[in-house]
Amino acid sequence: MVCFSDQDLTMHKNVLPPLLLLAELLAALPSAQAQDTAAIDQVTVVGSRARNRTVFDSTVPIDRFGAREVENALSSGEVGAALQALSPSINFPRIESSGASDSVRGVQLRGLAPDQVLVLINGKRRHASAVLDTESSFAGTVPVDVNAIPPGAIDHIEILRDGAGAQYGSDAVAGVINIVLKQQRSGGSASVSYGANHTDFKPTDEKKTDGQTKIVNADYGVPLGDAGFFRFGAESRSRNPTQRAGFSDAGWTSWNYTPADQALDGKVVFKSGDSQSLNNYLFYNALLPLSDGVDLYSFATANKRKSDGSAYFRYPGDPSNVEAVYPKGYRPVTHGDASDLSVVAGVRIASGGWNWDLSARHGSNIFNYDVNNSLNASLGAQSPSSFHLATFDYRQNALNADVTRELDWGVPVNLAVGAEFSRETYVSSPGDAASYAAGPFTDAPPGAQAGPGLRPQDVFDGSRNLRSVYADIESDLTKQLLVGAAARYSDYSDFGNASTGKLSARYKFTDDFLLRGSVSNSFRAPALVQTGFRFSTLNFNSDGTGLQTASLLPASDPLARAFGAQNLKPEKSTNLSLGLAWKPARNTSFTLDGYRIKIKDRITRTSDLQSDAATAYLAGIGRSDIQSVAYLANLLDTTTTGLDAVLNHDLSFAGGKLDLNAALNLNKTRIDSVHQSSAALAKIDPDLTVLTNESLFRIRNASPKNKLVLSADWQAAQWSLLARATRFGALKDFSYDDEAPVEDGVHIQRFAAVWTLDLEAQYKLTKQLTLAVGADNLLDRYPQRVRETNNATYGGALPYNFINPIGVNGAYFYGRLRYTF
Repeated sequence: MVCFSDQDLTMHKNVLPPLLLLAELLAALPSAQAQDTAAIDQVTVVGSRARNRTVFDSTVPIDRFGAREVENALSSGEVGAALQALSPSINFPRIESSGASDSVRGVQLRGLAPDQVLVLINGKRRHASAVLDTESSFAGTVPVDVNAIPPGAIDHIEILRDGAGAQYGSDAVAGVINIVLKQQRSGGSASVSYGANHTDFKPTDEKKTDGQTKIVNADYGVPLGDAGFFRFGAESRSRNPTQRAGFSDAGWTSWNYTPADQALDGKVVFKSGDSQSLNNYLFYNALLPLSDGVDLYSFATANKRKSDGSAYFRYPGDPSNVEAVYPKGYRPVTHGDASDLSVVAGVRIASGGWNWDLSARHGSNIFNYDVNNSLNASLGAQSPSSFHLATFDYRQNALNADVTRELDWGVPVNLAVGAEFSRETYVSSPGDAASYAAGPFTDAPPGAQAGPGLRPQDVFDGSRNLRSVYADIESDLTKQLLVGAAARYSDYSDFGNASTGKLSARYKFTDDFLLRGSVSNSFRAPALVQTGFRFSTLNFNSDGTGLQTASLLPASDPLARAFGAQNLKPEKSTNLSLGLAWKPARNTSFTLDGYRIKIKDRITRTSDLQSDAATAYLAGIGRSDIQSVAYLANLLDTTTTGLDAVLNHDLSFAGGKLDLNAALNLNKTRIDSVHQSSAALAKIDPDLTVLTNESLFRIRNASPKNKLVLSADWQAAQWSLLARATRFGALKDFSYDDEAPVEDGVHIQRFAAVWTLDLEAQYKLTKQLTLAVGADNLLDRYPQRVRETNNATYGGALPYNFINPIGVNGAYFYGRLRYTF
């Protein structure tokens, strides 16, 4: 079912041997008496609505990462980074110099887009962000902001690696991430952490220490009755920025190369790296038994984030500058002020063999977007230097009813049915008048630099309703054979309806060896944000020789229609998986799962539609403030194939317990069809295409084709040690160097695979006080440098490509003190 070419297998030759070698070593180890059963026997929330289903029993692959694993992976305080460290199927690209995308980052599962994975909290759907990703490898997506989830609130994490649209609804194309909050009934914990990046930065030949991060959190549990609890906590995390830009060639990057521009030649004037940010979090998780079989529950998370984004430097002689205001040029600094809230409340009732779960939830994400150290050059010296650019406000309210019952139809049957009603609203508000104004100086670009702001005539105020029903049935037909079936019908007030289904099965040849598989179809409805978001950004032109203002428009906008836009429709996908799970010994487990995910009508941001003819058309209709247009469209049919392998072994070692783990993901995306034709666009410029070869190349190659995670975790009475080695496979991206190799009609650069090593040691100073010291990326590894010929680095300013998930920050060293009470 899952096929890789000889070239793919050759590419993976450096990945497979470590996994096979570890398997041989584990097989040779004595079957030491483990202190606990392997993690594969843990009961999970996702994947099955049967209450006693374990990972090993499941018909689909599920990962479960416990509290200790999660705490170790959260060294930097970012949930997205922790997910990437834990799972080889997840990547967390760190795009930089991109405005809003510096503030909101999404995770990828199995190489698909960030909005093609569903995120749950305690089994309940998490709302998406109010901000559309405009500039990353998956531009046009609306991810869940996982970094808005309080890290200190997390007890454990479950990852369902399979299409699950019939079970959970829209977005579960690649799978589901379920984050389970702490629920200990009593006691508490408090911790303080400090860390910083310390790195040898080769492009400027500097030893750098930056990215200083301080984390303080605490949580506490109060018993409610005999079995209830109220767990609550707070956390604060502040992070200084990192700077990874190189020396700039002013002769190449400046507009006019004036004497003032020349004075900046060879200086570091651009910004690359992580933004400055301040996060404050609150959470609670509560259960209150009212009587036998009746429990009230509620949980909530809140996040307030202030973060900076990086914009390009404007040289003194550039048309976007007023030298009387900035005689030495300037680099605008964008500011994101985000408020995120999620509240869920419900009741569980067990009566007459039926188990009811009735709940209501509210989710909101509000993003205020500002910029300072900027100006509107068309206003001249009278221009403000700070602007409010826009506000984006997304809210979701929902009612759920889920009912389960165990039946005896000659064989045991677990039946689940449910219904949901939700209402979403999305409102955008305009920026300051000066942020979009076209002033009297017509030879200068209008609008705030790093903007312009959103105009009153371009705001959006929309809403929609969703109604859905589902049925899910699962039965052990025999002692060996488990089968499951699920179906869901969803009706959107703006996009119509969709039906999805899933069949799954698991056959146990023995208690310790089974085969499993599933076939399903899923869908992803266009997010409400995708239908109404618009913004303009400064970005590279088609050949990388300069910058242009590109306006991203909703598909309903008349200007977007003139360039060929049509109404968005849902993405539809089919998912096939086949795998095995094997426990050769009580303390050893191995799983191997292949998958194929076909997606039709995949929503993608068009390339920047720019040419001399397009510029003339825009000027002719009075839109000389922008040089190119882009919009979202159902442009692609793709097929993603892959393989997941996970090997676990635990044993007694040196007076403690040693857990060994190896996990591998192989992944490849193929573009089956591109819907390029547009009669409207041809009227403006017949040579323009909706998606350029460069855009198509990045979609195929935006994620590593393979990722390997090897870890060893030793725990004893007082000491514990964790070592984790991760190999991010080779990547390819388009290059602005016209002498670079050509592939698929694109000049490209191949970036070699990169290994990174994380280490952490913990020591119990007392029964309650634990000290931890560690390092992420201990060996200070970076991705391969961008080619320096023909200014592929934008005149030396951007020496690294952001596409590699390892990031460009280098080594991060930290210490953490934790007290339990």
